[in-house]
Amino acid sequence: MSTRKAVIIALAAFVLAIPSVADAHAMLKRSLPASGAHLGAAPREIRLDFTEEPELSVSRIDLRGPDGSVVRLAPLGVATDSRRSIVATIRGALGAGTYTVTWLVAGTDGHASRGRFVFTIAPGAADVAATGGEAGASASAPGQAQPPASHHNAVSMPEGEGFGADSAAYVAIRWLLYTGLFIVIGAVAFRYAVLGVLARREQHLEGRKAHAESSMLTSARDRAAVLGLWATATVAAAAVLRLIAQSYAMHGSEDAWNATFVSTMVARTVWGWGWLLQAAGVAVAATGFSIARRGARSGWAVAALGALILALTPALSGHAASAPRFTPFAVLADWLHVIGAGGWLGSLLMLLVVGIPAALRLEEAARGRAVADFVNAFSPTALVFAGLAASTGVFAAWLHLGTIPALWQTAYGRTLLVKLGVLSLVAGTGAYNWLRVKPSLGDIEGAVRIRRSATVELAVGVLVLVVTAVLVAKPTAVDVAAMTTTAATSSAHQTSELTR
Repeated sequence: MSTRKAVIIALAAFVLAIPSVADAHAMLKRSLPASGAHLGAAPREIRLDFTEEPELSVSRIDLRGPDGSVVRLAPLGVATDSRRSIVATIRGALGAGTYTVTWLVAGTDGHASRGRFVFTIAPGAADVAATGGEAGASASAPGQAQPPASHHNAVSMPEGEGFGADSAAYVAIRWLLYTGLFIVIGAVAFRYAVLGVLARREQHLEGRKAHAESSMLTSARDRAAVLGLWATATVAAAAVLRLIAQSYAMHGSEDAWNATFVSTMVARTVWGWGWLLQAAGVAVAATGFSIARRGARSGWAVAALGALILALTPALSGHAASAPRFTPFAVLADWLHVIGAGGWLGSLLMLLVVGIPAALRLEEAARGRAVADFVNAFSPTALVFAGLAASTGVFAAWLHLGTIPALWQTAYGRTLLVKLGVLSLVAGTGAYNWLRVKPSLGDIEGAVRIRRSATVELAVGVLVLVVTAVLVAKPTAVDVAAMTTTAATSSAHQTSELTR
């Protein structure tokens, strides 16, 4: 086994071995009543404070009495003093005994978080009669109708870790989505950047040679459109699977196919709006590629619009949408990051499976030179897109890490380090192609060498997508730090209360 392959396998194993504890993003900071609290008076409401603003329309709280019976709660509301807190007024009467609270929420990025805790009411505590109001809570979340009193059947409400954003199946679905998305973006980048450069060079040529190269470009353009259409179909399939997976994560296996719950999730959450935008992007891109594969150049403009729409959608279901600060810039940076990465790795795939094969179908004497032309046109394209991906990636890392030690102290940081390690392999392979292989192009032997080394570069790029699919399911270091600080403060406060 070569050293390069051994390194790739080791990095992949490290990614899979990273602990997935607390991978939900909207993490519980504190609760009232507190977990394990012993109360001398029955509470009037349940309040949960989270590290980020939860989606009210898909959040729920279940309260069970000492005998396991359901205690009636008012519809959930948002606390008047914090958009990151949800409140449910207790409408049922409470007696002495131990009560269990089970909750499930999703952050703006759509990642589900669930948990449970208990509190005990001491014998002789004052009882609370049913109340009609919702003290301490607003009527509804901004721009949303009041959610139903019981969004889910309390008996079937998911418990424990369950299926979530960090599950292997969900990671695989995201990887499939990213792969299709990158190919869609790469097809458009290849058409306008690589083939565009070659077409302009061709305008200075005359005669039979120019005609042969024109046929080569036409063939490459048409094949890129076909591949782009297949990639769009892949994105569509992944989007359907992603919707199913999200419903399983949010609603549990019993209610995953409930049309009411699914429609609420799609229509009333940022994650759902992103999914609808993704569906629209698929429709636009598919239309454009379908027109382009029939030879109509106008189809490429439509496909480019679809690619730009699709590139925005990961930001609406990832860390960018739930960033605690600079959220608009985080979304913009994520959008540009996807465009940069897709334009880089996606156009590399197009070079390998569309450009070089088109060149090798020419007369033998022209093949080596044609491959060199493709590579020379691709190189500046790759540099621009890779630079865009790198610069926006640095901004995202600064935003989500908070501190440098978070790189090795948090699961998010360690996964990011793995991604950087894999990216260094991609960059190293690309540099080798640029410095050693590219200068030797011009004959068929050079074409074989560039094809082999570029294939290795692309294979490592696939691993980058795997790591990315894992990374977006990790809570950011900033979120973990916020939860840790609040937990310490809450613990100190409870200790102070007990010692009074």
